[in-house]
Amino acid sequence: MQPTEHRSAVGQLADDLRWLEDHCRAQPDLGAHAGNIRLASALARNVVGPYLEGQDARPLHVAVVGGAGTGKSTVANFLAGQVVAEANPQAGFTRHPTAFLPPGPEYQWPSYIGFLGGLHKTSDNKPASADEDVYAVKRLESKDGAPHPLQDFVIWDCPDMTTWAAEHYVARLMEVAALADVIVYVASDERYNDAIPTQFLHLLVKAGKAVVVVLTKMREADAPAFVEHFRQEVIGRLPKLPSGDTPAVPVVALPQMSIAERKDPGGAGAKYRVPLLNQILVQCDDLAAVRARTATNAAQYLSSAGSGLLEVAKRDLTEFDAWKAAVASGRAAFEERYRAQFLSGEQFQRFDAYRERLLDLIELPGAGRMLGAAFWVLRMPYRLTRDYILGLVARPPLLSLPEGQVLNDALKGWLDGLQAEALRKTGAHALWKQVAVRFESEVGPQARDRFATDLRTFELKESEDLESAGQALVSGIENNPALLYTLRGGKFALDVVLVASVVYFTWPPGWGLLLAPLGVSATHQFTEVAVRGVAEGARTRVRAHRETLMRTTLTEPLSKWLCEWPSTGGSSLEKLQTVLARVPQLIAQMTDRVRAKAGA
Repeated sequence: MQPTEHRSAVGQLADDLRWLEDHCRAQPDLGAHAGNIRLASALARNVVGPYLEGQDARPLHVAVVGGAGTGKSTVANFLAGQVVAEANPQAGFTRHPTAFLPPGPEYQWPSYIGFLGGLHKTSDNKPASADEDVYAVKRLESKDGAPHPLQDFVIWDCPDMTTWAAEHYVARLMEVAALADVIVYVASDERYNDAIPTQFLHLLVKAGKAVVVVLTKMREADAPAFVEHFRQEVIGRLPKLPSGDTPAVPVVALPQMSIAERKDPGGAGAKYRVPLLNQILVQCDDLAAVRARTATNAAQYLSSAGSGLLEVAKRDLTEFDAWKAAVASGRAAFEERYRAQFLSGEQFQRFDAYRERLLDLIELPGAGRMLGAAFWVLRMPYRLTRDYILGLVARPPLLSLPEGQVLNDALKGWLDGLQAEALRKTGAHALWKQVAVRFESEVGPQARDRFATDLRTFELKESEDLESAGQALVSGIENNPALLYTLRGGKFALDVVLVASVVYFTWPPGWGLLLAPLGVSATHQFTEVAVRGVAEGARTRVRAHRETLMRTTLTEPLSKWLCEWPSTGGSSLEKLQTVLARVPQLIAQMTDRVRAKAGA
């Protein structure tokens, strides 16, 4: 993968994650997920991308983070060795991050694409309370000419972590936290276990950041007990490492101190400063190894974040599934209505003509017609009597509604049901609101147009299928001469044997000859019953095939289109599906590349 490919992949991933973050912020209950996604985006832009492009490991970055009023600016001053950060008792005083560059060898300030996201470097000497999407860079002064202990680091004083819903604060904080190779987490004796900062600490540990905890504002005599209690109540509940071990997070105490110690971190306050510096430096003995560790852990976090993206979209996908279920329910009602109002009463009367043709085929052809006519005369009394009796007892056939009317009425019921469901759930989710607003102008008209087009295709196919089924009923015998001649000969032979037997056993002629018409009538009735059974079997198959044809030609295509409609046309759901499909692929590409480079 070339550097340009790295940039393209990182840029696309950052854009997708930014969209997901905005999507989460539009839903208040997903605020914490927005923070996770912001961190993932920042890790891709500020750590993984530069690492793959071969950016210099120097400088490393130390970020001072924590809740409101915990003393972060004071800790930043102790790292710097001089008072440079604006400490203020007002909670939330620091509104944008500030980078402090210790005196020492010059190095190029990072300038790669996407660095710190939407934050802009300001050349003005803005106060820390300026609420803007900027970051300041300030150079520390050298007091005695001695090398600064953190000369290979940039020290960042960050805004407070107060709430996941504070979009601007979170954005600025996440950018620097993602960039950092070491996190200095500050907690005070009053607010050492606040919910939001503690969640933030958990998130940083999951991201694989090296963390040093600084506890502030307690009395010096209470510091050991306070540190031990923090280890049990907070560090002991941190997310486990893949090995199952608790993360090794050192804890340093900065108790209440005199004004002189606070104003002179490198002198009077050195006894507090030195342990803090040692905990940072012991984790950063090799710059290249630290940067590789930061990038590798970032890639691992991206992999775990990628697998958890469905959680972000869970509600959307649940509502999408509910829409699909409503479409499926409407389709089932459509098909049941078609069966009940049309198929159950439809006799496909065209089959009656094919049945008569089949009966005619069994009669003798040519000169044999003369003999058949004689038998036909013998059967006439029975036939007239049978038809008369059946006319008295038979119920009139049920008239089914016209097929076109049934189909159009079923479509109307389907669409009306979907519209009613969308209107009922408009306030539940944006998907239903989108359907309800655009139903009259788009969904309904387009569905009816599609159905009308498919209906014409359906009508052509059903005519062809009915014709071919009837032809198959007749041609199956016509194209089998052996069977045809067997049926003809068998029926004729049976009639002849019956008539001859009656004449033989009742001779001289008498009333017994009346058995001859009854015999030939019985054989013909048996033939008619057999042919009717064959025809009814074919009629049943045609009915089942018609239902299948209706599904494949009408309801299945329309159902598929209706199901996918909310995720088409540039909708948020369409974008969500695209992002969910693309982000894991991009993360996998970059993760493999980071592991390969770190291994090399």
